[in-house]
Amino acid sequence: MTKNKSYKPTGFLSKYIDRYYIFDKSSENYFEPPPVLPGTGAELVFYLNTPLTINGKSLPKAHLICPRIIAYFDKTKAISFLSVRFKSGAFRHFSNIPFSELNNNYFSVPDVWKKDGDHLLEQFENLSDIDLKINAIETFLFDAFKTYHSAKNDKWDLIIDDLYYNFNSNFIGDLSKKSNLSLRQFERNFKSQFGLSAKEFQKITRFQDVIKKILLTRNSDYLTTILDNGYFDQSHFIKEFKSLTHKTPLDYFKTENFDTHFYHTSLQ
Repeated sequence: MTKNKSYKPTGFLSKYIDRYYIFDKSSENYFEPPPVLPGTGAELVFYLNTPLTINGKSLPKAHLICPRIIAYFDKTKAISFLSVRFKSGAFRHFSNIPFSELNNNYFSVPDVWKKDGDHLLEQFENLSDIDLKINAIETFLFDAFKTYHSAKNDKWDLIIDDLYYNFNSNFIGDLSKKSNLSLRQFERNFKSQFGLSAKEFQKITRFQDVIKKILLTRNSDYLTTILDNGYFDQSHFIKEFKSLTHKTPLDYFKTENFDTHFYHTSLQ
């Protein structure tokens, strides 16, 4: 049985956080957890029981992950965690660690916020109610935002949003002109903000959007979806899919991945 329940962020945090969600799955037999597919956001994960492992090594009890390549976990009998899902590029307002270091790494909460992170974990462990845990996280993130937010970087939120929501119609050169920057300046500044080039960001965004649509609609006949999202043809999609996941779409789109994954419908 799988539980996957979402909660809305409150106040101004909704500009930076897509949702909080509980993921819970258990079985009498060992099973493979859903892989984390490449994306453009960040997840702050708090395990409610034993952390998952990768290649036999246990993950921190609470950690940040910014997945730009696919991540596989070891088999387990149970998964239970509360996750904070940050929107694309938004986490840089809550920490001074650059994305170039965060991408594809697992930073523990104390690694990111030192003693403040230790205090948050202590609070989290002493609260039994999920709503109270979320309130504690929100209070912590309000304070982190006040500490680390830099207004001079706000214009890049608009650029990242523009590229994220209009990835299929935007060209990098057009975005640099809209930003009043040369192409070289734009590319350099974008990478410093996000840790990836704008072209890599666009590639992952398109991939993520397609996979989400296919999984949520449970439609394995995906040709129309990929063409609508800017892929030239099926071979183009297969090549890009393999480059990001080391699998073919045929290998990935199986019943278990349609049944259990980390994608959600939009919160209204």
